[in-house]
Amino acid sequence: MHNDEPCLLDALERGPLIEEVGEAIAHCTPPQVFGVHGDWGLGKTSFLHQVQWYLTGDCPQQPEPVTRDLARRAKEAEEDAPTQRSGVYRDVVQAVWFDAWRYQNEAAPVVALLHEMRAQLAWGRRVVRLTNRNTKVAVRGALLSMEELTKKIGFQYSKFRQANQEWEAENLSSSLPSHTLREHLHAAVAQLLPRSRVGEVSPKLVVFIDDVDRCEPEAAYRLLEGLKIYLTLDNCVFVLGMNQKAIEDAIAQRMKSASGADPTMRAAAYMEKLCQNVWRLPAVRRPEEVLCQLLKDTVDSDYVQSFIKEGLEIPVPEGIAGASRYQCLPPNPRRLKGFANLIGRLAPRLPSQEDRLSDASMEQEARLFLIVAYIYQFHHDLHIRWEAESGFYSRIHDWCLGAGTTLPFDSSLELPLTSSDADSTESGPSREMGTKYPDPTQTGVFWIQPLILHLGSEIAPQRFERYLHGEPG
Repeated sequence: MHNDEPCLLDALERGPLIEEVGEAIAHCTPPQVFGVHGDWGLGKTSFLHQVQWYLTGDCPQQPEPVTRDLARRAKEAEEDAPTQRSGVYRDVVQAVWFDAWRYQNEAAPVVALLHEMRAQLAWGRRVVRLTNRNTKVAVRGALLSMEELTKKIGFQYSKFRQANQEWEAENLSSSLPSHTLREHLHAAVAQLLPRSRVGEVSPKLVVFIDDVDRCEPEAAYRLLEGLKIYLTLDNCVFVLGMNQKAIEDAIAQRMKSASGADPTMRAAAYMEKLCQNVWRLPAVRRPEEVLCQLLKDTVDSDYVQSFIKEGLEIPVPEGIAGASRYQCLPPNPRRLKGFANLIGRLAPRLPSQEDRLSDASMEQEARLFLIVAYIYQFHHDLHIRWEAESGFYSRIHDWCLGAGTTLPFDSSLELPLTSSDADSTESGPSREMGTKYPDPTQTGVFWIQPLILHLGSEIAPQRFERYLHGEPG
């Protein structure tokens, strides 16, 4: 079964985007804060790991067998075979990984970030042979300096939270100003980075900060404030893995008490000031192909894999512009992994090769199975009603029939009793623009609708029994 751990191998054809982001990071002039936006499940953490691998040829967050296997694949690949490039800037880029979610309960998340920076930079320097005594002394001094500066920033931040801004300006700004701390941090980090440029690329520390959007609003805001106040360093680049809308919502919630402009607008402006370069991860372009690839690990039978593939190929009628086949699955890697796991579990209910079904019968059985499996996986409230009422499929079909070409599913909507009822604005889905053209990355889109409409409503309820309850139809 597939797990939800980040993947270092690019299985979503994002290689060009990985290189684009990696090159932008390597060639930028710090200080810089970049963003990688994606809805949950689109693979942000995997993408950040892959960018780190591209830049440094290392990813300590991944198990060693994974990195070793990926390096072996690249070495054994033929010259004209596409491979994941790695370590392109290993001589000038040092990377640090910070999982913001783990530290959201800290009073000052930026202090936890500094501790991680110091610890990971120390580890990075230990694996480099330091033969020069002066270099050893400089590195040791830089690490001690970072430790002291982290303590001072923690002290200053705690005082800042206890007092108002006027008190801080009077008592702290003169004795422990933020810009002085930044200068010392810059010097300490510089001692831990490579000494020379490589072409046009200067030495820099790249800090990957993941899961900011999973933090509570106050924690996310404190971390971003810390980056802005203390870590705008001339040798550091920060890369935020985030759902931008979730971050802006968190900032807006934090700004609700402030008077003046709309907090939503202020939050967007705040984020724009902090992070002006954001790459948006695309949804999966061909989810059916990705699912079939995932099934190779969850289903041993080639027959079952071809069975599923045939069932998903729903041709678009002639005269309709666009793709040649309907998309019937969510374009989200995490949801596809879960669906592949479910198919693997339910595969024993499928007809076997010994049943010798005709091609037409095999396609129809595959579609019956996929409809049940999809609703089981993504719409539990529909599935339990279907389990209790064998003829419930006809009501689902009629609801889909009145929904247009896409269906944003809302479990609070009542399914129409007849197809004619679906035409009313009261029982059918909303015809407003936002629901006619839903965001394809949202979980509420009822992707299986084209397959249901293609199958039709004249299906005897017992045909679904083997897939609903494991009983022969």
